[in-house]
Amino acid sequence: MIQPLRATREVWRFDWFDVEVPVQFGSMFILPTCLYVVHRNTRVLIGHEFVRELDQRRVEVFMHRLFQERGTPDELLVPGFDDWDSSLWQGLSREYGCEVNLIELKESQAGGEENIRAQLGGLIASSAENVLASQGNSVVAHGLVRAVKQVRSPDKKRALLVKALELVEDLPEALVELADLDLQEGRLESAEEGFSRAADAAAPYHIRDQPTCFVRAQHGRFLAAWQKGELANAITIGEGLLFANPVDHPGIRFLLPLILLLSNQLEQANEFFAWYGQTYPNDLEDSGLNFGWALTHFELDEEQMAIAKYQSGMVRNLYLAPLLLDLPEPPPDIWQYSERGDTNYALEFVDSFGTLWEQNAAATRFLREVYVGMLPKLEQLIELRRRMAETQDNRYDPKHKESWEGLVAEEQRLVASWGIGL
Repeated sequence: MIQPLRATREVWRFDWFDVEVPVQFGSMFILPTCLYVVHRNTRVLIGHEFVRELDQRRVEVFMHRLFQERGTPDELLVPGFDDWDSSLWQGLSREYGCEVNLIELKESQAGGEENIRAQLGGLIASSAENVLASQGNSVVAHGLVRAVKQVRSPDKKRALLVKALELVEDLPEALVELADLDLQEGRLESAEEGFSRAADAAAPYHIRDQPTCFVRAQHGRFLAAWQKGELANAITIGEGLLFANPVDHPGIRFLLPLILLLSNQLEQANEFFAWYGQTYPNDLEDSGLNFGWALTHFELDEEQMAIAKYQSGMVRNLYLAPLLLDLPEPPPDIWQYSERGDTNYALEFVDSFGTLWEQNAAATRFLREVYVGMLPKLEQLIELRRRMAETQDNRYDPKHKESWEGLVAEEQRLVASWGIGL
């Protein structure tokens, strides 16, 4: 169909705003974001859509739909977010023959569209009020907290949680999520205060040995105190949490003895390791814990026990010892059974606890001797793990299961021959 020539250049501008009333979205509640497009000069509304948060991919899909329904303008103006991919707009421009230009964020939010925003917001405001009246503040607040896991923007997460707390003051689930956001953003004072408030609110509902909100809050208090350098406080909180939750869902038992070592409490760390061995006899093996245990044995002149713990830790994380010793580490793409065996775990451990070896020349020298002596065996394991990674890359091979089981059995025999169990 031949389209009539336009007398003037048609320019559309994309914009958005956040709606501050909760709207039901499946089993959760969201604070939707409204995407909309207007004519740049006339401010006439062309189209809109409500989404759970501002996201470039959702905006792109929205624009595709709008172009197909309303035709293509000569020019489209979109905000130039730093974290948005400009190549997507280039692709949209080529596909529709539309010039796409990025504008400053402050220009895109220049205002003058209060009536449009009020009109769009009113489309869902009345239904949101009805839902709130029919389901109650508690149901909506819990639904807002559930939505936090479904959005990526920290600002949107925070808005959801603040709204939940407006509806139900001191809601433990909202308090602990909000404090966790503060912790991730390095706002340690605010995080500590939030976790303490959450722990107080959740304590009456705690069930022993269950991963309750109280456990999450106490774990957060522990992490905040540790990151602030308040080691004595972190130890007190950690010990209390292990008593309240012996099952230890957060894994405090793997960190507490290392923090005791950081605070120069060698005897207390040794007592903890003895208690740990009795309390968790069949626990999953943690390489960092084994390294801390080995260091404790070394400081107490129990060298053979230290060697055994170091070797056990080295087998479970092949990167930890070389990173502590500033030696070449294995390639990162060999097979690992879990995140505890990968490079990131080792890097985080060295960042948190590496000073235990850096400030102790004798301990570092002993670790180096153990590692050098163990290296020929570890090289065999590294080569086997490389083959395991290649086999996983070929997992659609009809004989993959047979090949994989053979490699696992070979690994178990190899490590068992060193007197180390996996």
